[in-house]
Amino acid sequence: MTATLAPKVMIEEYYELRLYEMLPGRLPGFLPLMEETAIPQFAVHGIPRPLAIWQGHAGPMAPLYAYLIRWRSLDERMARWNAFYADPLWSERLGANFADGRRLRRTHVLILRPSHTWASLVDPAVTGPQSGIHELTFHSMDNDNPARGHEAIAQTDLPFLQARGGHVLGTFMTWYGGAMNQAVTVTSWKDAESWRAASVAHKSDPGITRIHDASRIRRGTTLVQGSDVHLLRPLPGWEPAANFGRV
Repeated sequence: MTATLAPKVMIEEYYELRLYEMLPGRLPGFLPLMEETAIPQFAVHGIPRPLAIWQGHAGPMAPLYAYLIRWRSLDERMARWNAFYADPLWSERLGANFADGRRLRRTHVLILRPSHTWASLVDPAVTGPQSGIHELTFHSMDNDNPARGHEAIAQTDLPFLQARGGHVLGTFMTWYGGAMNQAVTVTSWKDAESWRAASVAHKSDPGITRIHDASRIRRGTTLVQGSDVHLLRPLPGWEPAANFGRV
C-alpha cells in the first residue's frame, strides 16, 4: 500500500500595525476613548485582542499611540473593521472625545507579513510578558535585494543586539500601507540605558562596520539604506508575550 499524505496546510498570517501620531499634549485625553470604548468594542465585533499597546515619546512620530493585531485573513479584517466603524456607539463616543478639538496629527495603518528571518531569531529561553522599553525600527531596503536586506539584519545586526540584552519580539516585511520593501523589527530592552548602550556599541563596532562596508563594495549599494527608530513603552496590562506569542 502507498500512503497518501495530506497536503500541507498554509496558514496565512498578517499583522496590522496602527500608529497614531498625537498632537502635543493630546495623548492623555485620547487614552480613555481607546481603553473604555475602542478595545471593548473590538471584542464585540470580533477584532482580535491587540498583541501589544504602546505609548511612544521618542522618535519621528512622537508622541505616539500604537498597537499590533494579528489576523489570519484580510477578508476577515475588512469585515470586522467595517462592522466596528458602522457601530453607532463608536461614532458617538469618538465625537464626544474629540469635542474639545483635534487629538491626532496623522494615522498610519500598515499591514505586515512575518519576515522569513523571524524563526532564526527566536530565543526560547525568553518567556513571559515583555515590559521595559521597546524599539520599533523601520529599515529601508534596497529595492533590488529586499530579501538579502532582511537576511543581513537577521545575521549581523540583530544578533549583535541580542548578545547585549535585546529580545527580538518580531521581524516583518511591509505588505501595504507604508513604504514598500521595508523591514520592520521590534526589540524589547530592560530599560532605556540598556538600549542606549547597545545602540552606541552597534554603531561604533569595527566588525559590524567591516561587514557593511564589504557588502556595499561588493554590491555597489547598501542593502539597508537607512532606518527610523521609535522608542515605545507598553501600557500596563498590554505587554506583549515573548516573540509576540508566535512560537
